[in-house]
Amino acid sequence: MKINFRKIGRRFLRVIATICILIIAAYIFLYFRQERFFFNPKILDKDYTYTFDYPFKEVTIPVAKDVALNALLFKTDSISKGVILYFHGNAGAIHEWGERAPLYTKNGYDILFVDYRGYGKSDSFYKKESELYNDAQKIYDYVKTRYEEKDIIVLGFSLGTGFASYTAAKNNPKLLILEAPYYAWDEFIANIAPVPQFFINYKIPTYKFLNEVRCPIQIFHGSKDFLIKPKENSKRLEALFPNKIEYSMIKGAGHNGIYLTKQYYDELKILLSKY
Repeated sequence: MKINFRKIGRRFLRVIATICILIIAAYIFLYFRQERFFFNPKILDKDYTYTFDYPFKEVTIPVAKDVALNALLFKTDSISKGVILYFHGNAGAIHEWGERAPLYTKNGYDILFVDYRGYGKSDSFYKKESELYNDAQKIYDYVKTRYEEKDIIVLGFSLGTGFASYTAAKNNPKLLILEAPYYAWDEFIANIAPVPQFFINYKIPTYKFLNEVRCPIQIFHGSKDFLIKPKENSKRLEALFPNKIEYSMIKGAGHNGIYLTKQYYDELKILLSKY
């Protein structure tokens, strides 16, 4: 039997061309819809009622024309030493993140959890990186109307560490706490997904923001965080700014388990007692 190499070659080229077209189409789709991949919000009905076992106040923070963010403010039972502004991770909404409030209120601080655009009961959705920074500043401005700036701590977890770093860089809080921070968002995404870094519209360069931060910086990172790996992220940040950063490796903790450990509880208590 004669083998038609020319026919086989044409079929092979068609297969390769089809694969290339599909890859390009996937990249184009990702480029224009990447927010849906990077942010994983839980959407709540506007009439959703929050329920917690401890006191809180629901507030609304306007950030742009016809755009307002939903937030929860938890108050300490003791004399307040100030407030912690909490920028949460990329999943869920503040009806879940608010469960962490006692960690901070029991240490003498009020704490404000804010849902980003498209999360929970907050309006709209992000279309460009500048909107993230606009909202972070508007949230901080809101906090300053209720607390003196010298009494504000900014805390970010995972996705929120970039927003927190930006906020601390552009303002003057007394402390910045970063939990499972990334070196830069675009680099992090390119390392965990088959996406060229130049395709990623959201850069969020934490390392650049930290250069401008004037207050002390505390980093907590789980030793078993296999999503945002300590060595490629927080350890690099510490190496860049050894005089600014205190680094704590939470032994045995994964990406979402830092706050559940006794080590974190004990070290957080000591940290907040100093401020």
